[in-house]
Amino acid sequence: MKYFFLFFAFSFILFSACQERERIILPVAADYEYPPIIEIKNIRVGVVTGPYGDMFTRGIMPSLEKLGYTAELINYDDFAKPNFALAHNEIDLNIFQHYSYLNTFKFEHDLAISAITEIPTISMGIFSYKYRSIDSLARGITVTIPNDPSNLARSLVVLESAGIITLNPYIEKPKVTLADIIKNPLNIRIVPITAHDLVESLNIYDLSVINGNYALSSGLNYSLALYNEVLAANYMIVVAVKTEDLDKRFARDIIGAVHSPVFRDIITDPEGSFKEFQKPRSFYDIPFENWRNKF
Repeated sequence: MKYFFLFFAFSFILFSACQERERIILPVAADYEYPPIIEIKNIRVGVVTGPYGDMFTRGIMPSLEKLGYTAELINYDDFAKPNFALAHNEIDLNIFQHYSYLNTFKFEHDLAISAITEIPTISMGIFSYKYRSIDSLARGITVTIPNDPSNLARSLVVLESAGIITLNPYIEKPKVTLADIIKNPLNIRIVPITAHDLVESLNIYDLSVINGNYALSSGLNYSLALYNEVLAANYMIVVAVKTEDLDKRFARDIIGAVHSPVFRDIITDPEGSFKEFQKPRSFYDIPFENWRNKF
């Protein structure tokens, strides 16, 4: 009986220790302190062609200026450069890419960069100078799509949503490739090219699936698109910083600015340039005046 009791007691202690090891204690708001010092006064912001530099200047910067910041916008001519520039400390943040692209790119290139907040985003669109509707498409036409892996997969999903192709249902949508097309009733030819050449390709090819930033900056009319994407959460544009800067004050202040009344007014203006942008779920979450109280 004594041995049974000792065995039971030892088992209970061992079980309790295992339970303690596996316990996950999540941080709460009280764990954070609002950083008292502004580490960066002039914020270097990387952007590419499109509307997001303008969104930063008009919607985010006014709130930051009240806190003593200045900003310098640095333009890049393709999607790869702003992430390398961020990782190499040539800029402090970038604002041009969606979650899926960021995650794919940083793991492929081993970059320590992270998203801090998402912002309203313009969708991909299917455009053509030759056709006015999906129903009017002829057999054997050629379609251009972006060639980077995340946007290639995204554009194939857009083509499927428009009823032009069918993808393998057993492959995760963010990972599909051209090899995963299982039905192509119009026998279309799909040509992947660099994203910044998609608009120009409309002068040569029949159809193009174009990223929203390039479509808007080139003056394409979204009301004339043959199809507009309904954005999934992983395709919302994000503001990214170096991972080591996640807890720095400038990053927290940018998040606060994105939740400010100024930003909301710019985005929701029915006559403004961002009226067609789809809003993330977090758009109305935290008022700017309460941001510091959160930490």
